Amino acid sequence: MYIPFEEMPATARVWVYQANRPLSDAEEAQAIQLGQAFTNQWAAHGNALQSSVQVFYQYFLVIAVDEQYNAASGCSIDSSVAFVRELEHKFSTENTAISFFDRTQIAFWQNDAVQLLPMNQAKHAVKQGQILPDATTFDNTVLTIEAFINRWKIPVQDSWLARYLPQTTNA
Repeated sequence: MYIPFEEMPATARVWVYQANRPLSDAEEAQAIQLGQAFTNQWAAHGNALQSSVQVFYQYFLVIAVDEQYNAASGCSIDSSVAFVRELEHKFSTENTAISFFDRTQIAFWQNDAVQLLPMNQAKHAVKQGQILPDATTFDNTVLTIEAFINRWKIPVQDSWLARYLPQTTNA
């Protein structure tokens, strides 16, 4: 059963899917509408799941489930993945394909917008100072609403990209 995202408990489990292009306003509205319909029928072994779907910054589709109410099962997680694949199919056209499963793009918040960078260019961009230590990146591996709120948006210096930052020495 659908629960508004902001009403989900801090312990709710989340899955963050990053798109390879921004959703249009119409696509975002449709993703939320279809997400509400999906979560209203989403179940694990016949037990309803209290869940939510939300889009952030036009790039991030977030699915949450309150596992204290009922835990998601392997089959129910598979059905959520099928839902995301359905959105990909619905929103892809010949000229504007969309993928929520392309893990080769890293998202950064720059110039008041999400910017994507191919992962194989990240090391060079950090070393060249194109991405600064205090720039914001997104940790899409967070597992709960609490982590999503507190650690999803993090400075590059606190992410795995920190290994590529120039090392400073104290004299």
